[in-house]
Amino acid sequence: MIGKQDLFPIKWALARSVAILILAGGVLAAGQTESVVYRFKGGSNGLDPIGSLISDSAGNFYGTACGDGSSNNGTVFQLARQGGHWTETVLYLFATTGEGSCPFGELTFDQLGNLYGTALSGAGLSSTVFELKRPSAPGNPWTEIVIYTFPASDDLYDGLVFDKHGNLYGSTYSGGDKGMGQVFQLTPSPDGWTETVIHSFTGGTDGSTPVAGPIIDRWGNLFGLLQEGPGDNYNGAVYELRAPSSQGGSWNEHVLYSFKGASDGADPSGRLVFDQKGNLFAVTRLGGESASGTVFQLTQHGDSWTEAVLYSFCAQSNCPDGSQPEATLTIDGKGNLFGTTYNGGTGGNCGTGSSCGTVFELTRPTPGGAWTETVLHSFTGNTGDGYLPRAGLILDKLGSLWGTTPVGGKLTGPCTFINGCGTLFNVRP
Repeated sequence: MIGKQDLFPIKWALARSVAILILAGGVLAAGQTESVVYRFKGGSNGLDPIGSLISDSAGNFYGTACGDGSSNNGTVFQLARQGGHWTETVLYLFATTGEGSCPFGELTFDQLGNLYGTALSGAGLSSTVFELKRPSAPGNPWTEIVIYTFPASDDLYDGLVFDKHGNLYGSTYSGGDKGMGQVFQLTPSPDGWTETVIHSFTGGTDGSTPVAGPIIDRWGNLFGLLQEGPGDNYNGAVYELRAPSSQGGSWNEHVLYSFKGASDGADPSGRLVFDQKGNLFAVTRLGGESASGTVFQLTQHGDSWTEAVLYSFCAQSNCPDGSQPEATLTIDGKGNLFGTTYNGGTGGNCGTGSSCGTVFELTRPTPGGAWTETVLHSFTGNTGDGYLPRAGLILDKLGSLWGTTPVGGKLTGPCTFINGCGTLFNVRP
């Protein structure tokens, strides 16, 4: 099985996605009900769904699977509810290296309902950006078009974001002028798409190695996370790319915050998310009180930003509260945060040297109070509920949470990769 840990030294997860959560050994947090609603089967159905899901207005889910049991190049899939059951439709099966392989970044829609995403390796082991055109009539297939192929040195691990003009933005973990990563823009025209590097990281005062795709604010500025901060800071950083003030102007990069490690977290992961007041939230995979990760907030004060650790994981023995969060957080209407941890919980050992991961909630405090963490689910692995979650989650209109695990979910049958090919799960309030 292809796992993200086998492909690059960081992890991932997505923006706009929301969280679902459960508690170990079948014992749920009060009022919560968890169920696995779909188990990936491998073969042409795909396996290893690492990236976060997105949803359409009808409540269907769309995502990517890094591998499959035939060409092992991956799939783009839809999950739809039909007659009380969830049915998977493979919208596209990647068959040749020329069109891309192992898609695991989050997808994004354009205004016409076409899908855009990224694949790790295409022609010459290069990463690609692809478009899946929605069928013109029911029953017709989706059509894949590679809209840009990167040089082999540019590793593209995450999804893309649109601005209001229809331009796409993303980042590569490596490549650029110094081989330390870059942020790029793809501009559409009648003749195709044109790529422009809007910032190439140098490892100096601007840091290096962006770990996830950027997000965009209403003014068109971009925000993202770096695995390495300025100079010799290997704990990571948060950056902003300010949009040009006039047409033809240049983007200006600013490091908003550099992590220190033990006190405030290290190795930031997933994408940043905004709340309604413009505060930024994300997780670090390491650092904090027990070196097992944090949830943090960045608040703007004039031209500067301050960081606050909202929660440090593994504050108790054996990490029952979870450890090593990797996924993008989700915020509900009250400002509460939801996410997953790759390890920890009380669900037993999943062969990783620690437990199987969790879904958690961080409840926003009253003024002057502290954030409260609640484990909504601890994955068990050996009971078919999946384990080692890496993706963010989706919150529906009824308050239910939806997410995927990249492995687990099935103990017998054609897919034998680590006891299953992955799951779609739901937690209902």
